[in-house]
Amino acid sequence: MIKKWSKVQKHKAIFILALSIVFTNTLISYDNTIKLIYNRQFVTDSHKFITQLQIIQSTLQYTETAQRNYIITSDIEAIEAYNRGYEQSDRHLQNLSKLIGNNPQKQQWFSLLKQKISNRFNTLRQEIYLKENQGLPATQQLILSKQDKEIGKEIQQLIEDSLKKEQNLLQEEIKESQAISQKAVIRFLMTVVLHLLLVVLLYKLLCNYVKQLQQAEEKIREQKLLLDVAKDAIVVQNIDKQILFWNQGAQSLYGWKVEEAVGKNIGHLLYEGTSPQVEDAYLSVMNTGEWRGELYQLTKEGKEIIVESRWILLADDNGQLKSILSVNTEITQQKQLETQLWRSQRLESIGSLTSGIVHDLNNLLSPILMSVQLLQKKFPDAQSQKILQTLENNVKRSANLLRQILTFARGVESKRIIVEIQPLIAEIEQIIAQTFPDSIICQIDIPKNLWQVRGDATQLYQVLMNLAVNARDAMPDGGILRIVAENVVISERSAQINIDAKVGSYIAIVVTDTGIGMSSEVQERIFEPFFTTKDVSKGTGLGLSTTLSIIKNHGGFVNLYSQVGRGTQFTVYLPALTSRETPLVSQELESVMKGG
Repeated sequence: MIKKWSKVQKHKAIFILALSIVFTNTLISYDNTIKLIYNRQFVTDSHKFITQLQIIQSTLQYTETAQRNYIITSDIEAIEAYNRGYEQSDRHLQNLSKLIGNNPQKQQWFSLLKQKISNRFNTLRQEIYLKENQGLPATQQLILSKQDKEIGKEIQQLIEDSLKKEQNLLQEEIKESQAISQKAVIRFLMTVVLHLLLVVLLYKLLCNYVKQLQQAEEKIREQKLLLDVAKDAIVVQNIDKQILFWNQGAQSLYGWKVEEAVGKNIGHLLYEGTSPQVEDAYLSVMNTGEWRGELYQLTKEGKEIIVESRWILLADDNGQLKSILSVNTEITQQKQLETQLWRSQRLESIGSLTSGIVHDLNNLLSPILMSVQLLQKKFPDAQSQKILQTLENNVKRSANLLRQILTFARGVESKRIIVEIQPLIAEIEQIIAQTFPDSIICQIDIPKNLWQVRGDATQLYQVLMNLAVNARDAMPDGGILRIVAENVVISERSAQINIDAKVGSYIAIVVTDTGIGMSSEVQERIFEPFFTTKDVSKGTGLGLSTTLSIIKNHGGFVNLYSQVGRGTQFTVYLPALTSRETPLVSQELESVMKGG
């Protein structure tokens, strides 16, 4: 049973046939061309040879005629013409020798001719000598001698025979060239017909190929559109880590355009230095063919992001490793939300624990305070009163500390009124100017149209005061403390960044210092109760934890940004009342200041 050929096999067969025909025609054309070149060269050389031989023949005749004129007339011009003819004959013989080249037969003929011509010139010089020394009769005897005539005839015969032979060869070569040219024309016409047939076949094949190529390109274009529609960053890199493909998702995620990324080393583009995690990923994908995990990468702006990455090793049809396909999904916000949720759960657990401890300590402090008050009445002397007063102050201080812990732990409910932030910040500015070192410059920027909030003025005052005091302590050598407030609207997209944020209107209070800043490790724990970076005598570690508790109780949230050596920025977001109502903040402020 005859097996049918596939399209690919047919195309290969036609292509090989076309190559064979072209190659055969090329060889034939080359052979004909070489023959034509040889024939043309032979014809050219033959023409030159005949011409040069005719020149020699005429020169000899001219020289001999000049010599005879001199012998008869003794004319000086005749002897000069003879000398010129002699020199020209010698030069023409040299040219003829070059045309002969390496042809042995012509070289033998040329040697004989040259010898004959040399003998002839010797005879002519001898005749001139006799004329000048013995007179015309002696010279005539030599001229009329048989030997003289035979030498001239031999030279003429050699030249005429050679001319006749060369002309016959020339005619034969011309005929052969004409025959070759005719055959070449016939072969050319046949080649044209064959080539036309091949062109038709190849055109058909090309049309099929172009059609298949267009279909393949259309398929690739559709696949590329699908890849570009994907929000994930899809990147293909070769084994040398050179980027081969970069979709729109990658452009959106990293900021690098396609033309900027393709061809670059992915390690230089997305990673800072050598990453052990990335090296492990390469080893794993090479060994197992795939890898999954989380990677820390950099955007074009230098921002660090976290991505969930899936790698697949790709190979060609021969099984050779070709490239690595990676699909990266950004999970930076997800990780931040997880961190915030974990921190909130941890703080909630600590709050539940401390609530019970505070309750028990309050029960212990109450009888101590009652006993101190009774002892003050029983021992009225000054020394006893001084000791008891010290004891009472410490008990009250402990009770106040416990109230702060309770505020953090349970969020003690208080009376909520409409509060304007400007007067609170103005009071804070006044206290800063009176109590903070002169090396600290305070800058306040509050717009006149700042919205109101509903809350406890005392607690909000405590929040601002805690942040200001922390900023002061972070600048032991002085610096700039800046407090800015503004109206902001949290969109749905912005609300996804922070777990405590909700869509709506807020007042943002930004407290910035140019102090020593905080490391990432300190920032992770800064809101934990009893965690402090200050000396034991300077802080309890409850200031920021209480601040965070108050802000959350007011329905707000706080963001922290800090760099070691450059300073810290706390941004407090409080839900705002966009419609203006009568504020009831003056009495609250007065009580705050008195209590302080």
